[in-house]
Amino acid sequence: MKPKIIVHGGASRSSNDEPDRKKDVINACKIGYEVLLEKDAVEAVEIAIRNLEASAFLNAGVGSYLQLDGRVRMDASIMKDDLSAGAVIGIEDVEHPISVARRVMESTQHVILSGRLATEFAHSEGFPRYDPRTRPKVNLWMEIMEEFRQKTTYEQIFHVDQYLKEGRFTLGTVGCVAMDSNGRIAAGTSTGGLKMNVPGRVGDSGIIGAGTYCSKYGGVSCTGYGEKILVLSLGKQVVNYLKFRESTNAMGAAEYGIEELNSLHAHGGIICIDKQGNIGYGHNTKAMAMHFIE
Repeated sequence: MKPKIIVHGGASRSSNDEPDRKKDVINACKIGYEVLLEKDAVEAVEIAIRNLEASAFLNAGVGSYLQLDGRVRMDASIMKDDLSAGAVIGIEDVEHPISVARRVMESTQHVILSGRLATEFAHSEGFPRYDPRTRPKVNLWMEIMEEFRQKTTYEQIFHVDQYLKEGRFTLGTVGCVAMDSNGRIAAGTSTGGLKMNVPGRVGDSGIIGAGTYCSKYGGVSCTGYGEKILVLSLGKQVVNYLKFRESTNAMGAAEYGIEELNSLHAHGGIICIDKQGNIGYGHNTKAMAMHFIE
C-alpha cells in the first residue's frame, strides 16, 4: 500500500501569519512523508508533530500560549491502530510533548500522565529541560493581562471563555495522521491550549477519544473548541462512523464530525485517514492550515 500522511496546524480565524503557518505545516508533512517511506506510521506522526512543535507560528511546543499565571503547560497524545496510546496533560519544561506521550505509550503501563508527574517522567526519561516561552507569546500575555488587570481571577476565567465565543482568540492545535506501506495507521495531536488558559483546565488534545483516536478502521486528529470536542468524544465518533457505515470514507466521516460540531455551535477542524487509505478533512472556521501527501 502506498503511504499516506495528512497534517494540520489548527483551525482558526485567518490571520496575518497564515502563510507562515501554512509553510510550516507543508514542511512538517514533507518531512513526515520522507520518514514514512522507510519507517512505520507512528514514527512519521511523531516526527511530523515534532516539526510542528518547533514552529513559533503554531500553538504547540515552542509556539504555545502562556496560561493566566505566565507558565506554559502543554498537552499531547498519540495512538496506533492496535489501540496502543499515550498522552501527557499539563506538561511543562519540555520541547516536544508528543515524544513524551509516545514514551508513555511504549514504556509504561499507563495511558495518560498529567501535571508534575508528566514533567518528572519526561526528565527522568532523559528529555532535556526546555523553556518553551517565546518573546512574542510573552508580549501577548502581557498585553492581555493588562486588559484583565481590573478583574478578579474568577472574572478572568469567564472573560477568557467569552473572548473565545466572540472569536477574539484564535483556536490552534497541531496534529497528524499517517498510514504506512503495511497499512498500519497512527494519529497524534499536540497543543499549548487556549490563549490565557486557566491553570488546571483540560482540553481535548490530551484525551484519547476526543482530540485523538485511532483503530483499524481509521485515525483522527481534531482541533478547535476543546470543551465541545471533549463532550462529543469527537475523535471516537468519527472513527465509529467509519466502523459502522461501510459505505462511507474518510471524507464523509470528517464531514460528519463537522456536523456534530455545528450542532453545538462550536468551531473546529478534523483530519482523517480510513483503513482503505482515503484521506478526509473538514473545518467550519475561516482557516485550517493543512497539507497531505498520498
